[in-house]
Amino acid sequence: MGLDVVELVISCEEAFKIELEDWRLGQMRTVGDLYELICEQLKLPFGPQELRPTTTPPIPLVAVPPEGWNRETVWSKVVQICVDQLQVKPEEVAYFADFGEDLKAD
Repeated sequence: MGLDVVELVISCEEAFKIELEDWRLGQMRTVGDLYELICEQLKLPFGPQELRPTTTPPIPLVAVPPEGWNRETVWSKVVQICVDQLQVKPEEVAYFADFGEDLKAD
């Protein structure tokens, strides 16, 4: 995991007030992997009608939404953090986007 991804993970841990396990991060390759780790840590399992996110509705940057985190707001926040940290366009941050190959993170 390169420095860009390490800084991204730290930003996510701060934003969501969680700590992700190092051994799990070593297996992380895509934005979706990171998203799922965060959702797991926040105890936000898939519901019967929830699919993997494909688009990113813009939401304001907030520490915690007033109603609490849900899978949609977590995805939006992860995308915003990726855009900020990796200097990529929001449409480049897809669920299956590889940090190294697709987002050019070192």
